[in-house]
Amino acid sequence: MPALVVGLGYGATACAPRPAAPVRAPATDEVAIGVLVPNRPGMAAVAQGAQLALDVLRTDPHARAAGVRFSLRVTPPSVASAVAAAERLRDDPAVLGIVGDAESGRTLDALPIVEDAAGGGARAVVAVTPTATSPALAGRSPWLFRLSPSDDVASRHVAGYVRDSLGSRRAAVVYRADSYGRDWAAAFVRAYSTGGGVVVARDPYLHGVTEWPAYARALAAARPDVVLFPGAASDAADFLRALRAAGVRVPLVGGDAVAPLADSAEFAGTRYAATFTADRASAPGAPAAARAFVARYQARFGERPGVRAALGYEATLLLGQAALAVDRAAPDRRRRVRDHLAALGRSAPAAAGLVGPIAFDTAHGVAARGVIVATVPGRAP
Repeated sequence: MPALVVGLGYGATACAPRPAAPVRAPATDEVAIGVLVPNRPGMAAVAQGAQLALDVLRTDPHARAAGVRFSLRVTPPSVASAVAAAERLRDDPAVLGIVGDAESGRTLDALPIVEDAAGGGARAVVAVTPTATSPALAGRSPWLFRLSPSDDVASRHVAGYVRDSLGSRRAAVVYRADSYGRDWAAAFVRAYSTGGGVVVARDPYLHGVTEWPAYARALAAARPDVVLFPGAASDAADFLRALRAAGVRVPLVGGDAVAPLADSAEFAGTRYAATFTADRASAPGAPAAARAFVARYQARFGERPGVRAALGYEATLLLGQAALAVDRAAPDRRRRVRDHLAALGRSAPAAAGLVGPIAFDTAHGVAARGVIVATVPGRAP
């Protein structure tokens, strides 16, 4: 059986301009899948999910029969730019698809490279983003597919949850000052206000420079009955500590980026929007594939998987299965991989996923994927 090869990145030197010529098929039977993620806390989980998926692809009977060697090209920490990383992946002849980017802003930055806008699409390569959620990505490129529901979908669901389940009528919104935070906050405010809720505070923050005690004191004076926090998990942790120190004990509900707090009992009672949780995936009634994924991930990495790991796993499997379904020797093999994904759930059956079937709509967003609001287990301090 061919060995699994895991490529751990590229050098950090700048690339010289290249002519816009098609990327020719490699002489070997290697099929590489790029993993494009930022070097930020929690993002390594996407690559870990991808590595677990490669284990599955290696044992696929079709791959074994064809003598295919699957490999990963993981963004090295030395390449900070999504544009530079995408260029390296696009111009690698073995790469048939990219998992990523994991963030909306970086995905938008990398799109002209992924679709080879400067070269008329001759070197374009398909990208499946596991967790980018900005509505601005919808229909933005035929080469981009999204596995997470958009911020509009998630925030509307959360607005209904805090009104109906928490009885909220006065919400404060503290959001990260980037495309993710702004889009999520704007969609939540629209849905919450339409339902009769009042937004008593709406404040952006900057990672690394925010005085959380000052924010906490301001919210204590505003007296919300819930705090919405579309921001990073590390920032949410600092903010929660500041809120408790200021005597603010109302529920905090975050977006999907807050999910890593689920691993700490310190943040019991914190809620977050998600498409996947290890608890649900490993419950007795969950699909066998989901239960097996949680068990294998925990055995290999010593921790339970979160949504980033799960969707990184799904994206890698999708690309690997698409690569096996097309003629890898064809000069337009990358376009065939793209068309294979676009057909899922439309002219072809949906693919199996950890949280239900995977099909794509006409804007290449995942179709009919639900959102849940999960709670960090334990008793809130």
